[in-house]
Formats: sequence, structure tokens, C-alpha cells
Amino acid sequence: MQLAEKHTQRSWSTSSSPLVLSDIFSKTNSVAIWERGFNSQVNRYFQLAFQALGLGIRGVFSMDSLEDELREIMPDCEGMDAAITDIHLLSDMLTCLFDCEKVGLRLAPLSTAMCPKFHVDNIPVRLVSTYVGPGTEWLPLEVLEEDPLDNYAENKKSGAGIYSNETHVQQMNTFDVGLLKGKAWSQHEEMAALHRSCQLAKDDKRLLLTLDPM
Repeated sequence: MQLAEKHTQRSWSTSSSPLVLSDIFSKTNSVAIWERGFNSQVNRYFQLAFQALGLGIRGVFSMDSLEDELREIMPDCEGMDAAITDIHLLSDMLTCLFDCEKVGLRLAPLSTAMCPKFHVDNIPVRLVSTYVGPGTEWLPLEVLEEDPLDNYAENKKSGAGIYSNETHVQQMNTFDVGLLKGKAWSQHEEMAALHRSCQLAKDDKRLLLTLDPM
């Protein structure tokens, strides 16, 4: 990952329109975020189903059977149909954007930060959305220091050094939908998004959805 290259223009897009997600195809973008509204019915479902989800759901699903398969494995609580409809909507948007028929889906109930240090994913792209609790944190590439490669290595050990000010850290809201470019995106490797899981206070919880085009 060529993080040493200085980025002088904004590397991210946000909008209340889902059309913003197509900005991820720009060579100058690492992050695209659809700032959609909070859905109280879906949030309540995942609050009710949180414990029953156990270690969560993970697998590769075809769009043809996604809803039926989720209906078989998701906890039967009030609002389940609305939650499945929302997951199907996001999966459908992703497969349309990337012209594929399957998604790699992970639905993870969390009580601690899953990936607490800034990192990039070794994939082309990933969709992230949080149904319960605070959203994913990320760094605009333009705030990185001039020579961050050594600092990045140090960050893996100490959690410091990539950026100079905590105010540089951005955070998605609950229900926001983000596309994060990974370092396996051909010819866009230097635009891989730096992101991390947010820290959770004692007794807090978080329900994270991630989708990979397959």
C-alpha cells in the first residue's frame, strides 16, 4: 500500500442520497457514505435479537435465495421482516454496483472493538453499516503525515503515529452505509481506506453488518 504518497484533495464523499455510493469508483476516493435515516423498527429488532444472534451470521449468499436463507437463520423477533428487507436492499445495491450475484455477508454482535487499530482491508471493497451502537471510524487520506509508512508500522504496535490530531478521525452514524475501498482494488491500491472499530464502554453493544461483492 503506497501510503507515502501525499493526498492533496478530498478522498471521501458523503450525501443523503444513495447515489453517492457510486463515488467509490473515483480514482480519488477511498470512502463513500450514504447518510440515511435511522430506522427504529430495524434497530429495535436487532436490540431484541442481539443475544439470540450469538456469534452472529457469516456466509456467502446468492441474491436469489438471500431473503429465504436469512429467514431460516435469523432470530424470530418483532421486526424480523423489516430487518431482512433492509439487508436485502443493501445487498441488492452492492451487487448492482459491482455486477455480481452473491455477497459475502457478516452480521456481527459486538461488545468490544473488533478491530481497534486503524487498518486497511485486503479486499477490493467492503460495505459497512451499523444497526445498533456507534458506527465505524475512518481517516481521510489527506490528513496522513508526509512519511507515514514507518508511523503506520508503529501504529500497529502503539495505536499512534498515522495522524497528528484526534479530530481528524471521522465516524459513521448508526444506519449510515459506507463503501470502503480495500488495497486489492486494482489500480487504486493507494486509496485503501484506513478504518477501525470504535471503542465501546462497559455494557454497550454494537451490531455490525458487512457485505463483500462476490
